[in-house]
Amino acid sequence: MKTVFNKSVIAFAMSAGLLASCVNDDDYKTPVLQCAEATISPTMEPQAITAVDNAAKFNGPSGSVIQAYVVSSDVSGNFFKTISLQTLDGSFGFSVPADVTSIFRKMEPGRMVFIKMDSTYVDTEFGSLRIGALYNGNQVGRLTPADFKEIVIPSCTVVNEEQLVQKLSIQDAMKDSRLNTLIELQNVEFVKESVYDTYYDAGNAIGGATNHYLEDATGRRVIFRTSEFTSYASSKVPKESGTVRGVMTKYNSDYQFIARTEDDIKLTQTRFGDAPPEPGQSQSAQVGSQIAFAGSLTENFESYALNASAFPKYVADYTVGNRYWQVKQFPASTGNKYIEMTSFNGASNPGAPSKTYLFVPADFTTANTFSFSKEIRYMTGEALKVYYIKAADYQAGFAIDATKLVNITNSFTNLTYPANGESQNSFSTAGTYNLPADLTGNGYFVFEYNGTSTVTTTIQIDDIAIN
Repeated sequence: MKTVFNKSVIAFAMSAGLLASCVNDDDYKTPVLQCAEATISPTMEPQAITAVDNAAKFNGPSGSVIQAYVVSSDVSGNFFKTISLQTLDGSFGFSVPADVTSIFRKMEPGRMVFIKMDSTYVDTEFGSLRIGALYNGNQVGRLTPADFKEIVIPSCTVVNEEQLVQKLSIQDAMKDSRLNTLIELQNVEFVKESVYDTYYDAGNAIGGATNHYLEDATGRRVIFRTSEFTSYASSKVPKESGTVRGVMTKYNSDYQFIARTEDDIKLTQTRFGDAPPEPGQSQSAQVGSQIAFAGSLTENFESYALNASAFPKYVADYTVGNRYWQVKQFPASTGNKYIEMTSFNGASNPGAPSKTYLFVPADFTTANTFSFSKEIRYMTGEALKVYYIKAADYQAGFAIDATKLVNITNSFTNLTYPANGESQNSFSTAGTYNLPADLTGNGYFVFEYNGTSTVTTTIQIDDIAIN
């Protein structure tokens, strides 16, 4: 599940107690000589600001000032040029985009700030108030550094963020009223598919970030998003359960939870969900419970239920798409059973890219030949390859090293295809592979289906035999 995220927020716990000292303005070179509370005070609540989807100039009373508390920080690089704020009780949150980096040096989480509303623009982004400058004619964009300095005024008050955080379930956190507020999700863990992956995975990224999922014991999930620039991007996703603190955001209709630093991820309790696969183990492999390396085998699939895709004697897996070889029957209910794989996705749709495998165990030392029957239908391109792989190079259920697959497709001299757009209407032998004398030990014969958006040929296989 990935969705693009373009306006993010983050918070980091830095304060512990109420402070009452003035702050040096390191970012803007000019020292703050007097606390803002002495010269400015709020005149309205932020939730009283009227905003719609399109940006509009703030139309409240002249001289309006709102007060809120920072719940974001760019200290870890997970968020960029934006600050999120909320009311002290956490009942309302909003964001201020600004063309300023290292905002955390001046406005750390818990810092109370005043925002002068004159000359600002407001809109609603995915259900949350946003305050900034006019951008592109109808959107709120980033304040310039000079405007940010004049409009967003830090006070000398910093509260412990425990006064700001709301400790919630995923269900209660996934609401528009919680956007841009500081939340600690209770009793959660990462889904097993994410465990042992890195927080940012370049192979599983959209918009410069990776979406994993957090879930609770009821199975409810929320996106957990990490930028490639985050300081902990290369850390491994833990398998344990516990709490995760961060800021709730939203893109389109997707709620996205953003941790601020790795310290926000406190997963130290026993996992309550399914055990994750071990490192290197395939997420999609279906390993049969009766795997046996034998020198002889006859398989006609008649003993399997229609549409079965898990086989006690074999390993089923895929590396592209989500389809497995599946038992089919023709004529329906009474005819021959066989396995089938296709990328066909409906007459009016492009094909579903798929790379799908069936591993058939064998004792290469005692076996002499390997054969099967095939029927190929709705030809749009060659989609079947046949390999062998030694057991020393493949552990059932773990990642497939394609460099260890030995291609024997051309050994099946009758593995022919019909003309483009045509179909074969009966099964016929694909030919026979004669094992060379130096091929010994245990291993697997492997059927690989490789389909694309345009190659959607249906491959049917039956009567697998090892002799």
